[in-house]
Amino acid sequence: MSDRDPVFAALDYGTGGGKCALFDARGRCLAVERAPWTYRDEPFEMAGLTRGYSFDPDHFWSLLARCARSALAQAGVPASAVRGVSTTAQRLGTVFLDAAGREVYAGPNMDGRGFSGALEIMGKLDVARAVAISGHWPPFVSSLARLLVHRSQADRPAIATVLTLTDWLAYRLTGELVSEPSNAGESLFLEVPGRCWSRETLDLFEVDDRLLPPVVEPGTRIGGVTGAAAAATGFAAGTPVFAGGADTQCALLGSDVVAPGHAGAVLGTTTPVMAVTDAPVIDGSGRLWTGCHVVRDRWTLESNGGDTGIAYQWLLDLVGFTDDGGFARAEDEIERLGDDPEPAFSALGPQIFDLMTFNPSQAVGFLFRMPTFTARPTRATLLKAFQENVACAVRGNVEQIEALLGSQIRTLTLSGGMTRSPGLLRTFARLLPRPLLVSEEPNATALGAAVLAAAGEGTHPSVADAASAMVRRRPLAPAADDVRERYEAHYARWREIYDQLRATSL
Repeated sequence: MSDRDPVFAALDYGTGGGKCALFDARGRCLAVERAPWTYRDEPFEMAGLTRGYSFDPDHFWSLLARCARSALAQAGVPASAVRGVSTTAQRLGTVFLDAAGREVYAGPNMDGRGFSGALEIMGKLDVARAVAISGHWPPFVSSLARLLVHRSQADRPAIATVLTLTDWLAYRLTGELVSEPSNAGESLFLEVPGRCWSRETLDLFEVDDRLLPPVVEPGTRIGGVTGAAAAATGFAAGTPVFAGGADTQCALLGSDVVAPGHAGAVLGTTTPVMAVTDAPVIDGSGRLWTGCHVVRDRWTLESNGGDTGIAYQWLLDLVGFTDDGGFARAEDEIERLGDDPEPAFSALGPQIFDLMTFNPSQAVGFLFRMPTFTARPTRATLLKAFQENVACAVRGNVEQIEALLGSQIRTLTLSGGMTRSPGLLRTFARLLPRPLLVSEEPNATALGAAVLAAAGEGTHPSVADAASAMVRRRPLAPAADDVRERYEAHYARWREIYDQLRATSL
């Protein structure tokens, strides 16, 4: 590839690792390089209720920079061909900088050290008002909760800037301090309907608004790659960097889910289910979350399925599919079971989103008929039951969204790493009676960030046009009518069992 062919790079901070992916102007993935990472356990006074985690920002940045250099080498792309870089990251992560720009706190999405700060928020802000402003509840892993705890501890260094992880990656690339609304919407600082910082929240909790960078829309040019970042990443100094977005919203964009009424399910470590709206739709009960899309004048309504890929990998390990070929062998065994629903039900992993009634002691596992000497559930039965649980849970989340919208979604696009499972896709075709599409790019989140860069750089005239040009999807044909009838009865039974188990504690 010559330096005349534009290339767009995405830096992606994921839960289990970081990656750099390179795409051309048609959305073809030229290279992707990933590095795994782990977090540090952080003891704190409420560790009996939740857990604290942190990460080393210099180490994580060095891993991402190494991924960028490796991706450029893998693709054989000269640095001058990269016309734009953008960033995407897991939601609910937070970085605090001091006045010198050094990281003094770096916490991923599951860091619970803001627990006491969340209790303070809940004492001052009721659910209805909180969701009207921020679209989110409860506040346990919000940036606001973490800030309240940090400033209450006299031995902690002073904070000059609060960033999300997407903003932090952009800062590492450019030295510029900005924030974008899709990830800022998870912080509790943002007024989600207006896509701006909430004056009411800042005043209520006495937060200096100088801690929060200016909000810019995704795809906005925020600066160029600095000399230090160029030396680390291999990108040319001065390469334009464009504001990115939250991982799920970027996955929606990387699956061309941008029009109101359409929805996407990102089947990864967890499974967020989001519908796109042209105005913020607020759930006053706090059950569903309202966020900002990475597309201007678009919002999202979310019902999250929770642990999916992470639970499936644990199950594969448990039943002996631990090597590199284990996933494929599991698929072969599942396929041999045929079209009928399994006489087993999984209550492990994905759920129907409702943090307002979350039961941390809820019973989970598998239910099946009493085994005899001649009929015992096999590991393939358990794996297929798990896949059926995934599809049933996604359907339950879709129905929860539709109930608030007052109408059915027009399409549901499936994306994320678990879409490489043929068995899971067959199960969706049997269990989810909606028009289904599948993203052809497994790195949909990174592609979404590249779409923002391509639109910001001007290769495509708008974010929506860039998505249309760079994203490819295929329809998922529904199962035969008789098969779907059998699975409809299976879903009704699954929902009955699910509701019973949700109230059962161990």
